[in-house]
Amino acid sequence: MLNDKYNYNFTNNIIQNQELIIMIKKLFTLLLLTISVSVFAQYPRASLWTADMSGFASQDAVAGAPKDVVLFAGSSTFRAWSSLKTDFPNSKVLNRAFGGSMMTDLIYYFNQVVAPYNPRQVVLYEGDNDLEGSLKTPQDFMDDVITMTRLINIYFPNAKILLVSIKPSPSRTSSFSRYQAANALMNAYADKFTHIEYADTWTPMLKQDGTPQTSYFGSDMLHMNASGYVLWKSILEPYLLTGSYEEANKTVFTESSHPRYHDFSYVSVTAPSLFTSVQSGKISTDSTYFHTGKTSLKLDYKGVQGGNWMACVAGPTWMAYDITSSKEIQFWVYATTAISGSDLPYIYLESMTGQSTTRLLLSAYINQIAGGTWTKVNVPIEDFKTASPSFGYDKVKTIFFSQLNTNNSAIQLYIDDIVFKVKSDNPNPNAAGDVFIDFGSNAGNFVTPGNWNNVHDHQAANLPLIDDKGDNTGITLQVTDSFYNGFNTNGPTTVSGDAAIFAGSATADNFFGHGLDWAAVPANPKGIVKLSGLDPTLYYSLSIFASRMASTDNREAKYSAEGKTAVVSASLNASDNSTKVANIMYVQANANAEITLTTEAGANNNNSNKFFYLGAMRISKSTQPNSVKTIGDDLQLFYNNGVVQINQYTGPVQIYNMNGKTISTGQSIFGSYPVTLQKGVYVLSTLQGNGKITVL
Repeated sequence: MLNDKYNYNFTNNIIQNQELIIMIKKLFTLLLLTISVSVFAQYPRASLWTADMSGFASQDAVAGAPKDVVLFAGSSTFRAWSSLKTDFPNSKVLNRAFGGSMMTDLIYYFNQVVAPYNPRQVVLYEGDNDLEGSLKTPQDFMDDVITMTRLINIYFPNAKILLVSIKPSPSRTSSFSRYQAANALMNAYADKFTHIEYADTWTPMLKQDGTPQTSYFGSDMLHMNASGYVLWKSILEPYLLTGSYEEANKTVFTESSHPRYHDFSYVSVTAPSLFTSVQSGKISTDSTYFHTGKTSLKLDYKGVQGGNWMACVAGPTWMAYDITSSKEIQFWVYATTAISGSDLPYIYLESMTGQSTTRLLLSAYINQIAGGTWTKVNVPIEDFKTASPSFGYDKVKTIFFSQLNTNNSAIQLYIDDIVFKVKSDNPNPNAAGDVFIDFGSNAGNFVTPGNWNNVHDHQAANLPLIDDKGDNTGITLQVTDSFYNGFNTNGPTTVSGDAAIFAGSATADNFFGHGLDWAAVPANPKGIVKLSGLDPTLYYSLSIFASRMASTDNREAKYSAEGKTAVVSASLNASDNSTKVANIMYVQANANAEITLTTEAGANNNNSNKFFYLGAMRISKSTQPNSVKTIGDDLQLFYNNGVVQINQYTGPVQIYNMNGKTISTGQSIFGSYPVTLQKGVYVLSTLQGNGKITVL
């Protein structure tokens, strides 16, 4: 098999003489085919399973070849598993094992036992026969395993693979050392790839003294009895894909294949432009800045007039991806200092055949990268399809980034967790497109994971915001008047009441300032945050949390939002607060699409330094200002963007129109009850009372 780096056809900028390369590849392909035909024609074991192959073909002729299956392929250990389908009722399993086989037999009969079934997952069990009474070494067997997994990957690039360890059959103790060595090789190989897993059946089948547990085996002490298969069911079930077939997300990069550079990458530079890397022709990796895992990709470039650079990243073993059903490319970006959109590169795709899509501006999907925070980027596949409709989206091999700006700026951009996503993540079933912000420390326990915006720069933050669905909002947050004393970590990690909408890691820390001098530190009378990129036709509501636990004085802050019309204000005493929030309702952006939020000491603040705090904030939006009606002292209702908010009430809800007709019945979860209401007046009934709500 040709080495991947020679088998890969880059772009015309990389390979100048395409006709020569194509001719060489055709000659090599012809040579390989000739060798393959010659070898397979003489394969001595082919005739052993003629009847088995005919049987498989006959079954498919009668019932049709099932597709999208979890395919079990291997030797008699699988072939004898008569209860396979009933043991795994949640998986679409198909058994195509044949007794006495070795991995080379599976390779030879690949077109009969694997190819017809378009497997979602292939479960492989071989090795028993490969290493018993033969001259094969564990490494020889491992070479066959690698060949088989690559065959599967070439034909079915989205399929998962499960390698099942060789079992400790008591009748074959003389081969145990080779079996154990082969198992260790398979385990280590699976650890390198996200699409390959390893299931250990060896260890659970041993007694405490390390000898085989004979109660799992039949009288021949080679094949398993019913107890053995019960054990294997419990071992394998967690690994098997379940449910009906659904296209899965496809991870291109999450962890590097090398601590200093990523092997499945390529870099090309034309002077005088620069692209710095530790390994020629490869993208460097970084272990200081990463979104998950231990490493990220580091794009270190400078665009210069007359030059060019391009860098691509691929999946394990340069595998191809079918993204015809994918919705978007999602990845995370980071920079130590802010990067403007004009300094971001192009992004485009290349296929197995070297065909490329039109280049898209990365800045179209993120207008800038803020310094010191990881930001999610989503590039819709539909945008590529619109620009390049004839591109082969079923065989995508690489994602390219390439030079855009030639202003001689030295840029360092970090990229991590690159995924072709079928649909947007929405881990919060109550996500309504709200924006959640955590102001405070960048230490691990105080950073809020998920679809939160973590703001650490208390003096000059400037970052784009995502919503609780993980989508980019187009809104940018800037600190325009600093909380220059920074942040504290004296907030609560457990909150309730109105504050329960916020995560504990967000409520545990705050930005803070002080209206009077604090010892030798001059007064910091105001902290100002500007929100830009807002929609002037919408109404924005802000829910704000702040806390300084174990304080007994009044540390009230006044929060004032200024937009299109009059300033709207609300106050909150942060002293020992774990339940309350300040609500600023229905503010419209000004003509510049901006709302400015000012935080300062409130009128009731009696702290000797006038400390004030800003800890967490939710921004919600609506098309109309909606009425708020009170039920008793504890329950407030308001309707916002398709969700009725009922404080933190969890329980049954019924909504009636003024004619007494039931409009909706359901369950409110932590104060959120999704429902579409037209303009009108409604009565809402809960276990805590009834109330009226008007939708304008």
